[in-house]
Amino acid sequence: MNTTCPSSAALESSAGLMPSDEELLCAIQERDELAMQVLLRRHQTLLKSVISRIVGSDAATDDALQDTLLDIWRSSHHYSMNKGKAVAWITTLAKRRAIDYVRRTATYNSLKDRAKVETKIHLTASNVGSDCEDVDLSQALQQNIRLLPAAQQEVIHLAFLQGMSQREVAAAIHLPLGTVKTRIELGLKKLRSAFRTRHAMHTLQAA
Repeated sequence: MNTTCPSSAALESSAGLMPSDEELLCAIQERDELAMQVLLRRHQTLLKSVISRIVGSDAATDDALQDTLLDIWRSSHHYSMNKGKAVAWITTLAKRRAIDYVRRTATYNSLKDRAKVETKIHLTASNVGSDCEDVDLSQALQQNIRLLPAAQQEVIHLAFLQGMSQREVAAAIHLPLGTVKTRIELGLKKLRSAFRTRHAMHTLQAA
């Protein structure tokens, strides 16, 4: 814990007084769950507003807010009063997690676009007949998804093919939200790698 932070005993001795944001973060560094709840109640509206301006939808805002709260809990030891106001620190975390969420949810569309471009390159290089231009590119993507481990297939299918939010996926398969996020990220990483390999093979064939 930072030496500039008051001790838990000091917080308890100020009974009846509202602790500052900085004091709450210091308590969170000591794994005080009550302090985390107080901080959330105090700034939930602000954090949701910051996140919503970046991600757009309510469901996405809720998911990114959960990411932010986990980040605050896990990274609280990085905060020091010497670095500035606590509210500025948690707002910065919220912006970062919102941007991360947008990047993650955009990955599936990016993969589909890449598959479309790479398939066109392959068709052109191979002089394939025009009938092949009607190839179902999404089927190619689903074939790659089926190569993933079953656990990753399940969450990616629900999140991207059925349009569920990550929280809805977690509720549907009775798993912690963090586990769902990890499985999605691992699955998407493998899909990106598969399409990079596919592109390399097509380039060699066209050479």
